Amino acid sequence: MRFLFWFLLLALCAVGIALGAKLNSGYALLVSPPYRIELSLNLLLLLLIGGFVLAYLASRLVSGAVRMPRRVRAFRRQQKLDRARSRQDSAVLSLLEGRFGKAQQHASDALAIPQSSGINAILAARAALEMREFDAAEQFLARADAQVPSLAVSRLMLSAEVALEQGHPRETLRRLADLKKEAGMHTAALKLELRALQAAGRWSEIPPLLDQLVKRKVFDGAQAEQVRIAAQTEHLKSLSHDSAGLRDYWNRLPENVQRHPKVARAAAASFLMLGGDRDAAEISARALEREWSPELVEIFGDCVLSDPTRQLEQAERWLTTQNQDPVLLRVLGELCQKQQLWGKARTYLEASVALGGGWRAHLALGELLGQLGRAEEANTHFVAALKLATGELDRERALVPVGG
Repeated sequence: MRFLFWFLLLALCAVGIALGAKLNSGYALLVSPPYRIELSLNLLLLLLIGGFVLAYLASRLVSGAVRMPRRVRAFRRQQKLDRARSRQDSAVLSLLEGRFGKAQQHASDALAIPQSSGINAILAARAALEMREFDAAEQFLARADAQVPSLAVSRLMLSAEVALEQGHPRETLRRLADLKKEAGMHTAALKLELRALQAAGRWSEIPPLLDQLVKRKVFDGAQAEQVRIAAQTEHLKSLSHDSAGLRDYWNRLPENVQRHPKVARAAAASFLMLGGDRDAAEISARALEREWSPELVEIFGDCVLSDPTRQLEQAERWLTTQNQDPVLLRVLGELCQKQQLWGKARTYLEASVALGGGWRAHLALGELLGQLGRAEEANTHFVAALKLATGELDRERALVPVGG
């Protein structure tokens, strides 16, 4: 229908022009002495229209010729940008597929094209980091096209991660501080900060950070509690040479945290190293009321108190519910041995050995029998202790990875 409409319109126009030309009997006279030109009006109109068309076509031709170099340059620039985008897309796809070598190659090819995006430098740096080529990653991040403000966050994140992977957690934290000034801390940056704080041993700064990670749903409550307990435990261990700092930090912990076995064990061990036997014993006893822990029982037994009888009585009260625990039986035997209660000590130690108390129980029983003048029996237990200790050491070595 559209074709028919335009055909009819064109036919009507042609008929109209033909009729107009036929009915038009006018003429035009052009005089320029001594010349005189007389033309029909129809021919003049045709000449004028033809001249206008020729002038328009000539002007377009001249304009196109003038603009041709600029258009060629723009076309070539667009071709280069298209190739750079194609390489960039390939780099992103390879990175997502885990083909880091190809990702780095595609990004490098894109960077070789003039006026390519600095994003390619970030992609190449990420691929190099995944392959642990730290020098290459830093070189990509140091490029001028990676220094644009729009890439500041991604550049600082990658540089911080590079520093952490190289074993420089303090430098990582410094770069994250720069990131915070630049754009605040987003979730990935907070997770990286947690790793850096753990690597730097700045345990006291971890609990506040965990609260933010829980709000952002990185951890649930149980997971955050595990990380928090681990951080508090490590911090208590690090204070084993700072009596005032240890006591101050311990007193600031909530009571339910103080009774946690891992936290209590770390605190008791640190107090014990600083000569705070009474504090170590109290911490161990209170934590054992909440949850049984053979490690805490050992620490309790290592404490030297002013009233050893009361210490022994406390340990014997635990025996009512833990009479099959070989560690408790050994500790009771050692406490009795310190007070020269030879009969009770031997009974407890023999019970510990019978329940698989390990080389420590054999060693303690051997020492007791040696004091009682039973050298042959003592030697038997010394040999058993040596075999068990050697086997335990071999198992520990087998668990250590090669190069660890």
